Amino acid sequence: MGRYSRERSVWIVVCLLLAFGWWQTGASVSAAELNSAGLVVRHADGQLSFSYVTFAEDEINGIELLKRSGFDIVTISFGGLGEGVCSIDEHGCPSTDCRKSVCQGAKADDPFWQYFRQVTSGEWKALALGASSTRVRNGDVDGWSWTGTTPGLPPLSLAEVAARAGYDPAATTTNASPTPGAVYRREGAVIASDEQGVLVYLIGGGLLIVASAIVVLAARGRRPDEAEL
Repeated sequence: MGRYSRERSVWIVVCLLLAFGWWQTGASVSAAELNSAGLVVRHADGQLSFSYVTFAEDEINGIELLKRSGFDIVTISFGGLGEGVCSIDEHGCPSTDCRKSVCQGAKADDPFWQYFRQVTSGEWKALALGASSTRVRNGDVDGWSWTGTTPGLPPLSLAEVAARAGYDPAATTTNASPTPGAVYRREGAVIASDEQGVLVYLIGGGLLIVASAIVVLAARGRRPDEAEL
């Protein structure tokens, strides 16, 4: 392998690494341009779950926020009235009971999944229009609580929700996908991995392997008389 071939191999390695760096930078910029909202879920036993959701639209509705949160949910359609929430992470009631009364029992204070928005720190307002008709915009913090009375949700800023959900602002490409997505965490559970983070590591690792292989092949292909003194 001549000097020209060796130089070409080096340039291929440099171009691959530069391309990966450019892709990473572009991903970070795109992620920064996404809108975000927080979601807090309070279960019957008082356990809290958190989700930090990013979205490209100017706004989404409350049901869509819940569906994108990463939690296991069951909803049921009421036609023009929108969707009702039957269960979140297996807490709630089956769809057959949900259609009758959205899981609420006979008494006025029997619990069911109620939807709230934090208007000021610690002030959670019930959203009477329902999640299908409520608009979620950048910076909003919404909550779902299995209750028949008060929300029982703690005061949390969007940054605090993001932190409890496992979002790391210093690792944008790991936890904040440049495409809309979510990071979420249930109390006592391991922080969920973001698929975009896995993709980044796979691509980066693959490029490094290819680059290393090119360098090794170039080195093995050098003739003794071409070695520099």
